[in-house]
Amino acid sequence: MKLPFASFLILYISLLFLLTITTNAKLISTNIKSTDKVFSNICPKTKQPNICLIVLKDDSRTRGAANNHELGYGILDIAISQAKSCVDVFFYSALKMNDGDRKEKYLDCRDKYNFAVGQLSEAKTILRKNDFATARRRIVDASQVPISCQKEIGEPPVEVRSANIVLDFIFDIAYVIVRELAINRNS
Repeated sequence: MKLPFASFLILYISLLFLLTITTNAKLISTNIKSTDKVFSNICPKTKQPNICLIVLKDDSRTRGAANNHELGYGILDIAISQAKSCVDVFFYSALKMNDGDRKEKYLDCRDKYNFAVGQLSEAKTILRKNDFATARRRIVDASQVPISCQKEIGEPPVEVRSANIVLDFIFDIAYVIVRELAINRNS
């Protein structure tokens, strides 16, 4: 039985996690204006504009972005970190298991998240080369991992569940950024 409150609580905890990993660097006012313009161009095009603003403004890897390229690098860094944390959770959860079949499924999911880390890393490298279509495909490939693992193991550990919620938002933001870069190049 799913409780709406439990889902909200997991989302709240995930967002709180994002807030706690930030630093308190101050930005000069001109940088704030250009950053706000970049955010206001991207966030309304995402599935969750308010969460997009929270993520982008509160993380040091995206907070000072002056353009979509910088924002793309930052959001991919965040996605890579989140995916790596899922790798660790699946690995340590598998170590504690006695059921060989279930343990194997967890290790398989760990490998899938390692694949996602690789895809996101490639997307970041490809983004530097302005190959936006290929970068978008890498992001889409990585975004399928949480879905695949959930189908394979059912309900994931709470740490992974909350990380998946955050990853879903981050994948959406990254996809929008790369799509905007492609549109701007073609216009």
